[in-house]
Amino acid sequence: MAVSAAAASLLFGSVTAAHAAPLPATTPVSETPVDETVPTPAPETSLAIMKIASPVAPVNGTATVKPAVSTTGWVTVTSKVVTVKQGNKVVVKNKTKAKLKAGTYSVKTTVKYKKYAMEDGTRVYASSKSTTKTQKLVVRNAVAVKSIAGKKVPYNGKATIKPNVTAAQGVKVISKTLTVKLGNKTVAKNKKSASLKAGKYKVTTTVKYRLPSSMATRTATKTQLLTIKSGKKPASVAGTGSWNCPAGYPIKGNASSMIYHVPGGSFYSRTNPEECFASQSAAINAGYRPSKR
Repeated sequence: MAVSAAAASLLFGSVTAAHAAPLPATTPVSETPVDETVPTPAPETSLAIMKIASPVAPVNGTATVKPAVSTTGWVTVTSKVVTVKQGNKVVVKNKTKAKLKAGTYSVKTTVKYKKYAMEDGTRVYASSKSTTKTQKLVVRNAVAVKSIAGKKVPYNGKATIKPNVTAAQGVKVISKTLTVKLGNKTVAKNKKSASLKAGKYKVTTTVKYRLPSSMATRTATKTQLLTIKSGKKPASVAGTGSWNCPAGYPIKGNASSMIYHVPGGSFYSRTNPEECFASQSAAINAGYRPSKR
């Protein structure tokens, strides 16, 4: 019995030891939480100072000029100003906008900005930067009312005059008219054109127009002195086909006989002139001889 008990003890003891053997080693699992959120990728970021388009100023008025800036991505503009020179004169310095009359200018645009990144939904800004751009800028006059040039007309003739007006692109001209005075007498009022004899006139040109993208009608005027000169009085004119010569040409010429007749002469009233002369000397210079009666 003792041997059996010892054998049993040895048998069960070895089994117990076999079951108590250590297990194979395993990789420990970390207890630190893993952030599986994918960060937002930064977009392409850029900033550009654009060219300011040539504006149109009303007659005797100004056009407003502002910086033109384009941005994309994660960037914030903190300030944008212009400095404007006309020749060597500074017209505007570091202003958000400028009101300029028609003319040619040098415009410097200065922009300050900051780029940023997104962290936990919050913008984190980098240090401030600045950039500049200088351009030539022409502020156009909406309309130019120009002087009408003097004219020379044939003797006792007339000249037709019209408004001399040019308009900038995009400007709509509603009307352009003339009012003309000879001394205190108005010879044309608000007309598209005027037909004038030789003389000295006061001419007022009136233009009604609209600026681009505007329905408001504006008016510009210009008053000038205009001289219409007469050509030299001709020595002779052709007959009218009647028995009478035009005023200022009392001498009747008979081309078939090359004889001229003076008022009061025997054949004056019976002569249907082919040519009429301002004077007897004009008739003689043309090869005519005087009537004997």
